[in-house]
Amino acid sequence: MKKIIWIASYPKSGNTFLRFLISSLLYSKDGNFDLDIIKHIKQFDIYKYFRFVEKINLEDSKNLDKLNIVSKYWSEAQRRFFEVENKFIFKTHAANLRVNSFNYTNENRVLGLIYIVRDPRDIVISYSHHTGTSIDYNIDSLFNNRTTMTNSNGRIKIPLSRWDTHIKSWSFLNVPKYIIRYEDLIQNTDLYFSEIINFLKEELNVNFEVNSEKFNNIVKNTSFEKMQEIENKFGFDEVYKGKFFRKGESGQWLGSLSKRQNDKIKKEFEQTLKYFKYI
Repeated sequence: MKKIIWIASYPKSGNTFLRFLISSLLYSKDGNFDLDIIKHIKQFDIYKYFRFVEKINLEDSKNLDKLNIVSKYWSEAQRRFFEVENKFIFKTHAANLRVNSFNYTNENRVLGLIYIVRDPRDIVISYSHHTGTSIDYNIDSLFNNRTTMTNSNGRIKIPLSRWDTHIKSWSFLNVPKYIIRYEDLIQNTDLYFSEIINFLKEELNVNFEVNSEKFNNIVKNTSFEKMQEIENKFGFDEVYKGKFFRKGESGQWLGSLSKRQNDKIKKEFEQTLKYFKYI
């Protein structure tokens, strides 16, 4: 398979939970797993997928932490991904933006998309704990069209933009797509995981086996409590500060945001918040 299935989201929106569900579905026999199974669905924006740049332009390969440089190689990296390893589903936090004349991705490179949305008021709480930055700082980042991040070792720049722009950038991609709220996925995992299975099988023709025993094992073993238990015992290499699986619940902003902070987010994103039934 030489086209990509993206699992895309703004940071701290449930991408990891979704990757556990899908990697267990595709890469385990019976739905039982350890943390390593998530490595089957890696972040795309890491240096190994851009190493070819060293042979094209050595100076550029040293400056992929600059958006105007790395954007030149997005398309080629996605054309070559299968030369690096036999994977076809990738996580990304990137917005699907156009930088200079270069699109992050396009229909020619993509088989399908699963996009997970989360209430931005919960994102800022979770991201503040994850990075050790203030809530107000993260609210301002949500509003900023120029917001970016880098991968864990700081080598690849990733465009984020505003929270609402991030969602729109992927919704406009003309490929089969499944868009889900994180809140729905954690509150009714059986139902929405079944829909994801149907999307992968029927819309994208992904070949895998699943029965009721495997399905139930996956749902049981990917519960947030189970993830916390595994992280406490073995650690988790995607954590930046504190615990990665800290709470994972919806509505935690209710006890953490001030009225001023809540009103500020609601005013800025009113239309999108209403569309996704967050207000």
